[in-house]
Amino acid sequence: MRRQNNMQVQVSVNHFQLNNNQSSSSTSASSFSEASFFQNLLEKEPAEAAADDAYPNADDRDFILSQDFFCTPDYITPDNQNLLNSFDCNKENIPCPKSPEKLNTVKSKRRRPDSILVNPLSPTLSDHQQEVELANDTFVALRCRVMPPPCIKNPYLMGASEMDIDPFGNQRSKCAGFFPGLIGGDGLSRYHTDFQEIEKIGTGNFSQVFKVLKRIDGCLYAVKHSTRQLHLDTERRKALMEVQSLAALGSHENIVGYYSSWFENEQLYIQMELCDHSLSMSRTSQLFTEVEVLQALHQIAKALQFIHGRGIAHLDVKPDNIYVKNGVYKLGDFGCATLTDKSLPIEEGDAHYMPQEILNEKYDHLDKVDIFSLGASIYELIRGSPLPESGSQFLKEGKLALLPGHSLQFQNLLKVMVDPDPVRRPSAKELLENPIFYRVLPNAKS
Repeated sequence: MRRQNNMQVQVSVNHFQLNNNQSSSSTSASSFSEASFFQNLLEKEPAEAAADDAYPNADDRDFILSQDFFCTPDYITPDNQNLLNSFDCNKENIPCPKSPEKLNTVKSKRRRPDSILVNPLSPTLSDHQQEVELANDTFVALRCRVMPPPCIKNPYLMGASEMDIDPFGNQRSKCAGFFPGLIGGDGLSRYHTDFQEIEKIGTGNFSQVFKVLKRIDGCLYAVKHSTRQLHLDTERRKALMEVQSLAALGSHENIVGYYSSWFENEQLYIQMELCDHSLSMSRTSQLFTEVEVLQALHQIAKALQFIHGRGIAHLDVKPDNIYVKNGVYKLGDFGCATLTDKSLPIEEGDAHYMPQEILNEKYDHLDKVDIFSLGASIYELIRGSPLPESGSQFLKEGKLALLPGHSLQFQNLLKVMVDPDPVRRPSAKELLENPIFYRVLPNAKS
């Protein structure tokens, strides 16, 4: 039996040496064959890249070719080749050449040049690739699809969902650490992609307004965006109050139209209707007649009746926020809008036009706050100059200086609108029913 084993070992060694001799004689042919094989692979790569869209599982094929791909066993090359050089057939219990242990390699995606090209006309990035360093110091290319923002509850809508909806919350939390730029909108700018900026038309404490041309429809709009980045969730939700109130109200002829909004680079952008100008005393020297201010009063009162009927108070009615487009007066800037049932935070607007009760944090009649502010605004317009500090305090006490040249009926209407007692102020509906409008406005009854 021992002699038979020795003969088998000797045959194996001779066979191994014979294979070595044959391989040395066919080196050039083998090299040519391997070179041709890899050349074919390189030539096929562009075709494979072009066919990615045609194959839904293209990502499964898109990895670096490894030993497993060629189906070559990992025991062809012995672990210690010098062992065969000193092979002695007369010795017993000689160990067989040991194959190396298979390494646990990680398949990694190749970065194709065409994967980072972006269609310049596309407002968003469809796919993003980024290399991130993992704990084992291995660089792996990850592909993350941009996730939509969460569905936020609109508190201004009656019957809205009781909570925010975020079906991508789990994935969003995982990708946030790896792709902070995606959340901040560091990709393609929707503002610069969709709009051509023409000029700045307004600046506030927290925002700027630009006149823009939308590229796709060729129409002019106003885009308002915050001047600073909104990093905290509380800041974003507060900024969204204007968007949510406008969206909940819908369309009305005496409210500045709302079209769209989005976050970009941690700033809120709001696309709105472009108006001709506002009634700001700092931008116009126009002297209004009684009939003209009654037209403005009547139309803004219709806007207030509309929003009060939906349980919303504006809380920042003033000439700067009353706009004109084609002779129609429109109420805008709902940044301080809240609910009349006091279920939302309350932040009053310009103190010059606020009644005393809201400055004393008495919020029982928020709709009547808007009536006071509208009366103060009309009083300023008919005077033709901004309200002085002392004059503002007289208004809060219900004291109005006489307005020579204007009807007593008009002056009494303004006086009741700025009454210190909110209960004695008329509602928007009662204001519209005042007979003064029937006398000077032909269409007031309709």
